[in-house]
Amino acid sequence: MSKFLKVGDKQVEFLEEVKEVLRYNNLVVVLYRKDKELPNNIIFFDLCGNELYKINDIVQAKIPRGFDYIEKKDDSILIAECEIGIIYEIDLEKKEVLNKEFIC
Repeated sequence: MSKFLKVGDKQVEFLEEVKEVLRYNNLVVVLYRKDKELPNNIIFFDLCGNELYKINDIVQAKIPRGFDYIEKKDDSILIAECEIGIIYEIDLEKKEVLNKEFIC
């Protein structure tokens, strides 16, 4: 994929290639990364292309980490897997972590 993505009416440039884009009712969630860890690499946009917040605004890790996988569980739930083996289940409407699971 490219480092550029059209979100709403805006052309957005990311630090690395866009790996995944998920669309929700009122949000667009973008995961960008390449070969190296990029901290805080999931960005949330409104449908007009305005950046709303980044993943660490929700998970509030003391040391922001990079993510390498996202999945749309349902219309308001995001699954995001951190590169160090933590899977977050996030309620996007409430902007809160519902579950945090450590994988071996």
